[in-house]
Parts: sequence; C-alpha cells; structure tokens
Amino acid sequence: MAPSVDQMLQAWASNATDDELDAGPSIADLGGAEAVIAEADQLAAGPLLPYLLTALGRDLDAVDGDQARRLLDAAAQGLRNPQAAWVLADAIDVVCAHPALATRLGTRTVRDLAAHVEAALAGDADAALAQPAVAGLLRLAVAQTATPHRLMALLAEITGDEPSEALERLPILVGVAHDHFGDDALLDVLSALENQTDLPAGTRADATFELAVADMRSALEASDRSAVEDHLRRALMRFKDLDRTHEARLDARAHAAAVDAVLAFGELDQQPATAAPAEQRLAQAAAQLDATTTLLTEWTRGMHRLDWLSARGLAQSAWSRLVTSLQTARTHLDQPSWYDPAGTLGDLLDVYVASRSIHTTRADRSGGLTALVSPPVEAAFVHSDGLLHHLEQALTTDPQFTGSPDARALYEVVQAQRRAAPATGQVMPGKALEGRPTLAGLFQADAPGLRDDLDPQLLDQIEQLLQQQSKGYTPTGNARFDAHLESLLEELATSPAWTQRDSSYFTTLLEQFLRFLYDRFDAQADYYGARTAYLGPCPDKKPDGSSDHWDEKHVQDDLHQHLAGTLTPGTVQRELIDIASGRTDVTYTPEPGSRFVAEVKRRDTRWTRERIEKSYLAQAANYTATGPPFGLLLVGDDSGHTSGYRSIEDSVWIIHHARSATEVPRLIVVGILPIGRPTPSALRMPRVTT
Repeated sequence: MAPSVDQMLQAWASNATDDELDAGPSIADLGGAEAVIAEADQLAAGPLLPYLLTALGRDLDAVDGDQARRLLDAAAQGLRNPQAAWVLADAIDVVCAHPALATRLGTRTVRDLAAHVEAALAGDADAALAQPAVAGLLRLAVAQTATPHRLMALLAEITGDEPSEALERLPILVGVAHDHFGDDALLDVLSALENQTDLPAGTRADATFELAVADMRSALEASDRSAVEDHLRRALMRFKDLDRTHEARLDARAHAAAVDAVLAFGELDQQPATAAPAEQRLAQAAAQLDATTTLLTEWTRGMHRLDWLSARGLAQSAWSRLVTSLQTARTHLDQPSWYDPAGTLGDLLDVYVASRSIHTTRADRSGGLTALVSPPVEAAFVHSDGLLHHLEQALTTDPQFTGSPDARALYEVVQAQRRAAPATGQVMPGKALEGRPTLAGLFQADAPGLRDDLDPQLLDQIEQLLQQQSKGYTPTGNARFDAHLESLLEELATSPAWTQRDSSYFTTLLEQFLRFLYDRFDAQADYYGARTAYLGPCPDKKPDGSSDHWDEKHVQDDLHQHLAGTLTPGTVQRELIDIASGRTDVTYTPEPGSRFVAEVKRRDTRWTRERIEKSYLAQAANYTATGPPFGLLLVGDDSGHTSGYRSIEDSVWIIHHARSATEVPRLIVVGILPIGRPTPSALRMPRVTT
C-alpha cells in the first residue's frame, strides 16, 4: 500500500535541510501529482492546507492543465472553509509568497477573504478569522495582486460595535492600510475604536497608537516647521498617554522620546537665549530613548508585530541612528548648527518608513521577486530642510571644505536660505548650479545669488556629498538587504558587549557599510566617475602589457567618502595614528570613548574565508583593543573575475576572535568587494577539466 501524503510529508521533513524546510515541500516530496490529487480535498479541509498550497506554488508550472485545475479548486475550497483561523493565517502567508499562485487562484480568493471578514465582524463566523483575512486582503493589495477597493470598503464600515474578538489587532491593519492607501475615512474608524469603551484595553490602545502614527505622518508631510510642530505635539500627547496607561507599550515610549527630542530641538532653534530647559528636555528624551531602544528591539519580535510588517533590520537601524543623532548632538549643543530639529526629524521619517514597510512578493519572470514596499510619503520639507542642515554642518566641520573661501561663500548663502520663507519649489538660477540638481533644488529663486566663478570641483564634491546623503537612508525596496542586515544584527547581539550605546553606534555604522557593499556590487565603474573607477579594469599596465592592480587607497577613499557623506559630519576620519600602536584606515567616533575602526585591504589572489582570517584578522581585531569589541574589515578582491564573482551574501560574514580565554571575543564584520572587474562581455564560463 502506497504511503499517504501525510506520511510522505513526515518522511520529507525528517530528511530535509534547513533551506529545504524554509522552501517547503514540492509535489514530488508529497508523493507526486496523482497522490496529492487523490487526497487534495482532505488535505485542503485540514491543517495541511498550507503544505498543499506550498507544493502547488512551487510546482504550478510543472503539472498539466487538468491536474493544476483540480489542485487549484481544492486549494480554493480550503481557503473558503479553513479548519481554523491559524490555518488560514499560514495559508495566506503561502499565497502571498507565491504571486503566480495568487494570480491563478484569481478573484475568488479576494471574495472568500472578504466573506470571512464580513461574517466574522457580523458575528456569523469564527471571530478569529477577521484578522488573517484582513491581513491577506491588505498584503495582496500592496503586492498589486488585487485592488484595495474591497478592503477599503470593509474597513470603512467598522463601527466598534462588532464582536471584540473580531476587532483584536485590526487597528494595526487599519493603520497600515491608511499608511499605504491614504484613505482618511480609516482615521474615523480608528477614532471610533479608540473611544469604544466596551472594547478591550489592548484594542483601544492599538487604535490610539495608530492615530498617533497618523499624526506623526501628517507632521512629516507638512510644508513648514509650524505645521510640523503642531502635528508632532498631537502625536506626542497620544504617545505619552499610551505610555502612561500601558506599561508594556515600549513602542509608544520610544516614539514619545523621539518626538519630544525633535520638539526640544525646535525650542533650542527658536529661543536660544532660554536654552537650559530645552537642553534638559532634550537630555531626558535622549536618555529615555537610549534606555528603551534595546528593550524595543526584543519586544518587537513578539507582541504587536506581524512577521510580514516592517523591515526589521532597517527599523532597528533607524532607531539606532536616532539614538546616535541625539547622543552626538548633546555633545555639540554649544554649536549653533546643532540648534535645529532637521536631522532628528529626518531620522524620525526613517523610523516611520522602515517600521511601516511591508514584505511582499511580486510576480516576475522567475516566478516571484521578494521586495519591501514602503508607504508613500511626500516629505518634501523634511528632506529639503534635512539636506540644508547636513550641508551647513559639512561646510563648517568637514576638512575638505572648511579652508575654502568658496565653501565659506556657499555657507553664507545656505545661512540666508535657512532664514528664508519655505521653499516654493523653484530653484536658484545661475551657471554655478547647472548640472548639480541636488544642490540647486535646495534653494529658492529669490535666494542670494551664487558667484558664477565658484570652484567647480568643490561644487561637484558638494553635489556628490548631498546625493550620497539623500540616498544614504532612502528605502531600497530590497528585502534581501533587510534580511541580511537583520541576520548580522542578531549575531552581533550574542556578544555580552552588545549594550547601549555602543550597539546603536555600531548598528548605524554597519548599515552604511552594508549599503556601501550592496551599492558597489551593482555599480559600474563610472558610477561616481573617478571615485569608483577601481570597480573596473585598472588602466595601468605591467611591463609585460597585462593590466596592473588597483591600490587599496582607491577602495579606502570610496568607503571614507561614503561614510563621511552619510554619518554625522566630523565623526568619520581617516588614517588616525597612535591607535593600538598603528594607523587606522577609517575611524568612526560618534562620541568620545566610542571608537570603531574599518580596516581596508586589497588582495590580488583568490580568497577563502580561512585565508582572509589568517591574513587580516589580527590587525583588524587589534584596533578594538581599547574600545568596543566590534570592527569592520573591507577587502578589495582584485584577483580577476573572468568567470564572475560570489554573491554578496557569501561575501559578508562575522568573525568571532578571542586572543585569550578570558577576553570578550572581538566581532569583526568582513566584507569582500570585487574590484578590477572585467566588462560583462568579457566574462567566460570556467574551464572544466576532465
């Protein structure tokens, strides 16, 4: 007698690798198409529905038309009549991970999910079905597999009088739907839920939090600072009230501290003569956020967090960057350029975007492309004001600009622009800004004019700096990047030294290091002109006429410029002497006592992880001897790449290194960057020897 599908599934699970378990079983793993079809109705009606959908999603193109139809019909019936809410939730995860399957199931899935929502809210079905059904409709709409109209209509009809079990966690989904589709009727729904005294305290608290997030979004989209502050004060009131009445809502406490810090910066900017109370408020907000962030990171792995919601790696990094900004600012409050909320407001925007992004899968030629979809936010004022603030700081603290009279002239124009009325969308005319759109976009048409004879090389450097800053935290939509960052942070968190504030500082540095690697892996040699020429073939020749190799200085220069253009001006330096009896390549010092070193090397022979560790680890680890036990090692791989080069996931890892039995292990994040690459047309398959 042939084994049943259930028995085949158990046998497969017993022998599958971790990667195979993550991918789920194929139809062959379940016994083949005929065996699965014979039991399809039974499988769909029970707890194995998600496995049936997984197998179908993997092999949909491999089964013939009639077999596919019968399996799809059984799967649709299972979604229509799931055994339990948790089965429906798992099944929805599978459907959303396989866009081709969602497309083949068609509009009947949307109709069935909508029916579950209507029945659950009316009290005619299991109330627990409401949350996974709404989540499914939302995820399909964000992935553009379905339109959002049915979802919006269902949510807009919620009054708060529905069964309380059906409304559990729905405020979160209503808030996220508002983030992505902007229907203000959903805010009325949240207000109704917040004020419905018969609902459980947790559901009402969720509604309060979502309304506070909506206020924060309104602030980020406001067109001037006065409107920004009005909306932030309303958000702060809700966040603080929620923190006061619900001790476990660390997300509200963290947001309250962040918003309070932005408002404190605003007070410093507007009333510097009476700065002491605002400075004290800022210090309290920074300390509160500092203490809350670590707890928040752990807390977000559990309650009030849906697995598909938020770019967890990027969200953790965004919170860390906010901590870094506040702590760095506290040591610079005697400098007028720090009396400005622009930088922190930009960090708050990054927190919002990362924490409200959705992991989704969209159809492509390979069957599915995993992506991060961020809520659309028109934050023109925040972006422009933040760039102006960053430019002002760079012109006064970056050694490549501070000694230049032309930089001083530009600084004076920036100062005038900072005092001017809100931008009208026009740009300042003049030949000096032609071909420099990012710099030109920061000025109004009536701003003081720039001389046309300003050093063009200096203006090009500033344009590149601003482009790097504006791109430095822009959502990439790359879910692989987010997962990669999250996995690195999880490994770093195993260190006993991974404590605030060093963990926040290194997280901020690590995100930019990883962004640099992802960016340069995809970049052509002319990406930033001469600065990134090292990514392509070296123009120099050896005596025998073959191509020479690039120096490590080219890689070092590019990394330094990337970090200096995205991290706080003045915190990134190069070639510092007397550090662990040596001279560092690139050093990041967010505050005195916290120093992180990036060591840069270049090699022209093939690498393995063992060879990298043997050749470079000792020096990289030694730079951590008198500071936090975390560092970076960047190796430019100039070994020739005629057959291509390894994936970025295989080229970034963490080395644990303890030089004695009692030493806290040094954790060095290693990144291998292929340089001196041939043009794609010159790539060849490796020769196979027989």
